[in-house]
Amino acid sequence: PNDPEVFVTHEWDITKAQEYLKRKQKESGLGLTITHLVGYCAGHALKDEPDLNGRICFGNYYPKDKVGISYLISCESGRDLGIYKVEDADKKEIEDFYKELNAGSKKLRSNKDTDHKKRGLSLSIFPTFLIEPLLFIIGYIAGAMGISMKLFGLRDNAFGTCVITSVGMLGYEHAFVPLPPYSNVPLIVTIGTIVKKPLVVENEIKIRDVINITLTLDHRYTDGARAAKVYQKFIKYLDDPVTVSYTHLRAHETVLDLVCRLLLEKKKKKKKKKK
Repeated sequence: PNDPEVFVTHEWDITKAQEYLKRKQKESGLGLTITHLVGYCAGHALKDEPDLNGRICFGNYYPKDKVGISYLISCESGRDLGIYKVEDADKKEIEDFYKELNAGSKKLRSNKDTDHKKRGLSLSIFPTFLIEPLLFIIGYIAGAMGISMKLFGLRDNAFGTCVITSVGMLGYEHAFVPLPPYSNVPLIVTIGTIVKKPLVVENEIKIRDVINITLTLDHRYTDGARAAKVYQKFIKYLDDPVTVSYTHLRAHETVLDLVCRLLLEKKKKKKKKKK
């Protein structure tokens, strides 16, 4: 009765997503993957839902002014797990999202992330029975109260609004990942492995590449009706990523900002063509 977790699963036909990624890879020369696309779509789906983009501290809800999407990063050949947050995820195009996440992942895997090293060092000096309560206290101060714990390598709002994790690389089709108490995030998105399944497409049975997407939601943040709106928007973006367009108004952006940004984009494209 005290568990606020709600689990939702979705069988995602990735046909359009694969086409979108191939086109974007060709245009940008970047190694864009399904994992980048999921975080990119989640960021844009969350930007218009203030109930999920916030933190709960001592029973009170406080909205955040940024949408942060965090990724769990496998380090040291799977012996360690790091986290990297893409800030302002709702304002980034997928190419920028990729570049920031890729740079952060490289920093973690090359052991150059000072916060990650501090976290590992600070936990290693405490006895095992103290680690769980310590994580809860530090996580609450940083995540719920919004106070950085730099000594322990934990910044305020370190996990952002949503955490992305992939079990597909381990060969699992799906998994129900619990909300870590110390993360203080309202949403976790888990990505499964690619499998071929028969689906009904335009009244015909076709074999398609499918990924199971599992969402873990903290029900304290919002009710089912509002959560369903975010879920539907997220699935819409996954099913057809082209609809996540930079021609839409971004969070905190005015119409004038939009026009200026589109003109700059057009100018950049002309320069690329000339080169």
